[in-house]
Amino acid sequence: SVTEWMKKQGVPDRVNDEVFIAMSKALNFIDPDELSMQCILIALNRFLQEKHGSQMAFLDGNPPERLCMPIVEHVLSLGGEVLLNSRIQKIELDPDGTVKHLLLTSGEIISGDVYVIATPVDILKLLLPNEWKGISYFKKLEKLVGVPVINVHIW
Repeated sequence: SVTEWMKKQGVPDRVNDEVFIAMSKALNFIDPDELSMQCILIALNRFLQEKHGSQMAFLDGNPPERLCMPIVEHVLSLGGEVLLNSRIQKIELDPDGTVKHLLLTSGEIISGDVYVIATPVDILKLLLPNEWKGISYFKKLEKLVGVPVINVHIW
């Protein structure tokens, strides 16, 4: 594991705490004591081969303020609406397979031109309409495994 490798190399715990916990979670969404060092070394090798690969960045504040709010503000600036704590019961489809509307557990129906669903991957897998499960784009979800950390997927 990353943690075992770091100890074997005599790297101080401080380096693990300040860098490799974040790096492990960014690469595989797990702690360094559960991640193979091979994963880190492959990533580091790639970073070193890229022109700007040695640059590392973290949010300069808490995620709701520095990540979520700019996204919310952007959606609102384009005339969109952001609903929080609105659990989706079902994605209803039109006959052509496009989204007709979202049915919330409250019974409310949400209609729109574009939908962004912020939910854990395991919940998304449950919500995915059967008609979409055979589409190669959505088949890739089968390989994703949810873990209890922040995940951001942007297309």
